[in-house]
Parts: sequence; structure tokens; C-alpha cells
Amino acid sequence: MKIKISKRFLMLPYEAQAQRKKLILKMDQQIKAELDIRLGSQPDFFLPYDLMPFIGEEMEMEIQPDAVFAPVFSDQPDTSNLYKEKYRPAAHFSAAYGWINDPNGLVFYEGKYHLFFQHNPAGPIWDNMHWGHAVSSDLLHWQQLDDILFPDDTGTMFSGCAVIDERNVSGLKCNDHAPLLLFYTAAGGTSLRSHGTSFTQRLAYSVDGGQTFQKFHQVMVPHIAAENRDPKVIFCEEMDCYLMALYLQGRDFMLLSSKDLLHWKELQCIRIEDDDECPDIYPLSLDGEQFWVMTAAHDRHLIGRISNDGFTPIQPAQQLQHGQLYAAQTFFGIPAHRRIRFSWNKALIPGMPFQGAMSTPHDMFLRRIHGRIHLCAQPIAEFDQLHDAALLGTNQIHLPGKAHDLYVTLPAEGCYTLNMLGLQLTIDVAQGVIKAGQETVPFHCDAKELPLRIIQDVHSTEFFINHGEKILCLQHIADYSLPFLFCPGARIQGWSLKNIWE
Repeated sequence: MKIKISKRFLMLPYEAQAQRKKLILKMDQQIKAELDIRLGSQPDFFLPYDLMPFIGEEMEMEIQPDAVFAPVFSDQPDTSNLYKEKYRPAAHFSAAYGWINDPNGLVFYEGKYHLFFQHNPAGPIWDNMHWGHAVSSDLLHWQQLDDILFPDDTGTMFSGCAVIDERNVSGLKCNDHAPLLLFYTAAGGTSLRSHGTSFTQRLAYSVDGGQTFQKFHQVMVPHIAAENRDPKVIFCEEMDCYLMALYLQGRDFMLLSSKDLLHWKELQCIRIEDDDECPDIYPLSLDGEQFWVMTAAHDRHLIGRISNDGFTPIQPAQQLQHGQLYAAQTFFGIPAHRRIRFSWNKALIPGMPFQGAMSTPHDMFLRRIHGRIHLCAQPIAEFDQLHDAALLGTNQIHLPGKAHDLYVTLPAEGCYTLNMLGLQLTIDVAQGVIKAGQETVPFHCDAKELPLRIIQDVHSTEFFINHGEKILCLQHIADYSLPFLFCPGARIQGWSLKNIWE
């Protein structure tokens, strides 16, 4: 079918129970877009797919297997209910439409926080990986911009990172803007959807302040092993070079080094037991000494030191996050005294034209607990800007609104049951363990009281245990017909939260 692209958006009819079909758009026999989507005749909703680069062009549309499909185009989709949906998270970033997962290039650049993320604009399920893009001035309220990395003949756009080339070591600078570099995995092959042994690490860059990006002609890191992926790049003062952490296969990761951000050489292999993919690496100081932290997707992490010989762990791997948080990444470009990160919140959101959210943004820090260094996290101080109505009580409080920030304090002895909006968990302070469903989280409590901070939203609840020693995120659709937090023996203080979309 030949079509003339005269309007910006192709409205895709998404039906969850329909057979998966492939929609292919070609120009001059070259594939320009290839989407797997559940096209249906009785759609649950329509998803707008952006065709801005092709406006005015004639394209050929193909559906495989062949199906009846009358394309509908729009200059502007109906947004009257956007960000007002029943299950839209009120205090966490979520995409306007489609599926999101890993945070990618997190960067503070020219006065704005940039959040890039894995995005399927053609459905609320994992597929068709693009890079989405949103910006914020406060890490709380976000403006989603157009997707910036699209699948091409090198594959779909898997996870990666962002780097500001302030010294122009890449030589890409051509005006007053420092080049903004995006390192990503091209999940390669001979078509847009094929996976295999040609996963390569590539580069896209912007020289106009992040307005537009172009893909660099050369491969940064050729294929090394299996589906090697998820490059994370940071400058290392100890080695006076850039380091790239890269997932290889199994439990194995690699560090590579570069002076110019374009040419990379293998430095060392590192193993993180019981974890895989989405590495992050960054320095943190404790008592005047600098350490380096290397994490993987499930938040197993190593703490160590870096020298010219590479990264040396000083203790066994530990775990910070438990439950629904995944693939945490820290920001590039934030002043050295802070290390802020996002995780993907995997908690499912039912029946919506969007799926997935980001976690609460965290400040990262180190603490010594029982002779070992622990990676810890707390919600950023800026999160307090969302506080609305104050809440205070003992044993029980009423919870108005959709989202809440709560401080629960428990005596160090005994075992407690906490019920909140239909969610229940057991907190055994004496034994140092929290249990909820299949999740069991150990913690230390050497003080007279155990502090819990709870960030509750429509789709999930995050628990920051013992001043951020552990984080537990539980998938839970809040039952607002039970608008209480009930925990006998607890002191409770908190606030309802303003809706970030209002």
C-alpha cells in the first residue's frame, strides 16, 4: 500500500488480545520503520507514532501477515485525558504513551536534567526499542520531548548513557555548545528486528544543545561476546581517562578505557555474582576517602578502588534495592558532591495506553555498618517540594489523595504488621527482616528505633529502610476504598503529595 505522509502521527489501533503483526514503512525499497504491534479491529486505544521525518514523502506500507488495515493519520492526537488516566502515577515519571523501561542517558546539561529511556511508542509492552527523551528543571516535573534514537539497519536501540564532552576530546564541537554524546547498543543484525552476534556499541551526538542528534559513522566497540550491551561511560580522575562499563554475558562485565571518547581499548573483566546487564560505575567518598561503586541491573554492587591497574573490589558484592526497581543509572554532569540516580520501576499498570515508570530520584551515599561499607540511598531533598497536606498520628492515619510521603518509626524490639491502602507487610525489627509476598529484605537496626520512609503512589510503594540501608519497592495498585495506614505501635508523620502532572 502506498501512502503520502501529510500529517505527523500514524494512529496505531492497539488491541491487547490481537495477533502480533509487523508494520513496515519503506522509502525507495529501504526500511525506514519496522514495528511489531498488536493491530486489532476492536482496539483498546490508539497510540500516536511520530512520522515527522517523513512528512511530505511517499512511503510504502506493509503488514505481515497480511491484514485489513486502513491507516488513520492525525496532526494532533486527542490529549484531553492525557495524564489524567485512572492509573497514571501521580509522583513518578511515566511516558505519555507506550512502554518504558531502563533509564538511559541521565545527564545535567545546560541547566536542564535530561532523562533518556527505553521506549516502545507502539505499545504498552516491551518491543521496538527507541530512546525516549524528557527534560526537567527540578527532577520532579518532566516535559516529554520527541524520541531521539530510532531503530535502523544496525538494529533496535538498546540501553546506554550520556556524556558531556566539555574538553572536546572527541573533536566533534563546532559551535558554543559542548557536544552531548549518547553511547548506546545497536541490537544488530540484517533487519531492524533481528538479534544475534552483532550487538555493537555506537554513538549518537548533538552539537546544538541537545535539540537534534546524529549517529556517528564508526562503531565505538565492536562485538565482543554474546549480546554484549548497555555501555556506561564516566571520566576517571585516577586514570586520567574515560571508563566504559559494559555487560558481556552471564555474570561477566568489562571495563574499557579511552582518551578521546571515540577509540576504546579493553582494560579488564569484572564478575558480579548473581547479577547481569545494565552496569553503572561511579565514585563516592566516605570519611574523606574516595571509593568506586560498580552496580548491575538487580542492584548487586561491588565497592572498591581504582588505580592504573583498574578496579579492585574490597569486599563481596551486596544488594541495595529489592523488589520492582531495576537497571539503576546515575546522572552525568551533576557537581561531584552529589550522585543522583533513577531506576526503572517495573510495577505493572493495568489497562492503560502506557506502561512503566521511573523510581523516585535517589541521592546515593556510603555508610559503614557492622564493619562493612554499604551503598545507601534516600529520596532527593527536592522531593519535599511535592509535600501537600500534613499527616500525623500514632498507630493509624487517614491517607487523602493519590500519593504520599510517610515516615514510620517503630521500637527496636518486636514484630509489626503494616497495612496501607490494601498492602500488607511484616516488619520484624528484632530479627532485622521485612517480609511482603515473595520478598524478604534483611536490615540492621542497632538503635532504639527503626525508621522507615515510604513513598506510595498509584501503582507501587517504595520503602527506604533504616536511613536508606535497603530499598524495597512493591508492585501494588492502591485501594483507595481503604484510605488508611495502620501499624500498631508506630509513630507516623507524613504528607499527601501534589500531582506532578497538574
